[in-house]
Amino acid sequence: MGRVLLAHDPVLDRDVAVKHLRNDLGIPPEQRQALIERMRQEARASARVGHPGIVALHDMGEDPEAGLYLVFEYVEGRTLKDKLGRGALGPESAAKIAREIGDALTTAHSAGVLHRDIKPENIILARTGAKIADFGIARVPDSTLTRDGGLLGTPAYSAPESISSGKFSPLSDQFSMAATLWEGISGRRAFPGDDAVAVASRISTDEPPEIAAVCGLDPHVDTVLARALSKNPKSRFPSCEDFGRALAEALELSSARLAMPTLPDEYHRESWKQETHTHTTRIALGGAAVGALLAIAALQLTAHLRPPARAVASPAPADTHDPHPVAWLAERPPPLHSRRHKHAKRSQPGDASDAGAVTDASTDAQADADADSPDASSTTGSTAPAENARDGGKNQLRSQKSDNKTPRR
Repeated sequence: MGRVLLAHDPVLDRDVAVKHLRNDLGIPPEQRQALIERMRQEARASARVGHPGIVALHDMGEDPEAGLYLVFEYVEGRTLKDKLGRGALGPESAAKIAREIGDALTTAHSAGVLHRDIKPENIILARTGAKIADFGIARVPDSTLTRDGGLLGTPAYSAPESISSGKFSPLSDQFSMAATLWEGISGRRAFPGDDAVAVASRISTDEPPEIAAVCGLDPHVDTVLARALSKNPKSRFPSCEDFGRALAEALELSSARLAMPTLPDEYHRESWKQETHTHTTRIALGGAAVGALLAIAALQLTAHLRPPARAVASPAPADTHDPHPVAWLAERPPPLHSRRHKHAKRSQPGDASDAGAVTDASTDAQADADADSPDASSTTGSTAPAENARDGGKNQLRSQKSDNKTPRR
């Protein structure tokens, strides 16, 4: 609707930006008058707000040739739209813009001014910071400007409630700000489309995809953007300033992790690795100690359960037919009468099983044979005493078996 010219103020000796209505629109007089009234509305809105993040209004006047014109401060810099034509914003730049735009919009809202057309074309990236321009469709409390049945604002960045019912509020400006920053971070529109109807349908029904993982950012970036782009205005942040601060913190966290990996985050990661290694080593050493204790306990238990080792003091006689040779731990066996007393005690009914009785009897019989021999370690001499001992042992075994046949009660 307008044209902006670079001009010079000779009184204050400064460059300014002069905005006036185009004279080649070819529209009816009533529509032209509506555009003039919109320019006056912009002047009133800009005059009510003073903030470093908003382009300041210096003056307003009328010229016979140019018609109504507005004099703004001259801001040297590209728009965010021009910047995105060369690529997406980095985390640091996006965080800075989020803080500045959020603070500027909250200041305007506190003064009762709604911008209603936040988009990349209306954000100028100056050397001193981002600035909001073009309050052409802004609304002030005493405004008489109406929608005339049409949508005021750019559909690609308008809030769902603005499209469906024409409701504008600080929260609808927040939605437009979030859609603008979503595009600034990702490099593409949050709600793309070839026409206004398709875009409006997507804004009302679709959720923009998450971009943190694709852009290498912290997941909190998606969380913050999703809240500001909520279909329900009550679910958004209380103010644009709160939203800008939350998004900037998430982006700065991403920037710190990407650009400075040796700072606290990297320190914590290394500390975590060391703690994990130490914990694993302790578990391994503890497991080895427990295993050693269990092995010792098993050896001791096995030693108690294993039958006594047969320590042979001298070689056994070559001519032995007993499959269960007997070896003594002492140098010589105990007296014969003590062994027989022991054997008689074991032979009592009910004291041992048949198998145990047989084993003890054979053992004592062999012991009797060894005791009767002149020299147990000698391989020469008569073997008759040993054979007599075996015969006596057999007779004793028969007696023992007959005794053990007594039924047990």
